[in-house]
Amino acid sequence: EGTKGMSSALTLGIDCGYRTGGVALVGDDWQEVHDLPVYSEGGVDVVALMDILTSADVDHIYIERQQAMPKQGVSSTFKLGFGFGQIVTTAALSRSPYTLVTPNNWKRSLNLPKDKDAARRLAQQWFPMLASDLKRKKDEHRAEALLIALYGRGRT
Repeated sequence: EGTKGMSSALTLGIDCGYRTGGVALVGDDWQEVHDLPVYSEGGVDVVALMDILTSADVDHIYIERQQAMPKQGVSSTFKLGFGFGQIVTTAALSRSPYTLVTPNNWKRSLNLPKDKDAARRLAQQWFPMLASDLKRKKDEHRAEALLIALYGRGRT
């Protein structure tokens, strides 16, 4: 869902995943958030993601950098890396410039508290018109995508 009106330059934020994630477009007068398009068996639906990436005049894409975590299983690490690769490749093929951002950097810049629900609460404050798209606990990925886009807008 988006708000009415379309600004000339949109920043796109992506919270990566293999089975979950979020994609958000944020402009001066436009806000839109989606679940990351994925297949039920896992993996990113890159055609659907490309449709989102090219649905508007995207100025820049900010993608949360993924990395292996200690004690994370080999299989889940591989799946997350596979999804991350699909997302980065799709962003490159969209021809919009993109930047990889670490979770620590974007979260620190927005003073995001450590608790799990903080991203959802902060995104609801920054994007009240999208609050209904962020009401469930599992909408944290959408919220993080919005906040990554907000972080990116602050960098330009």
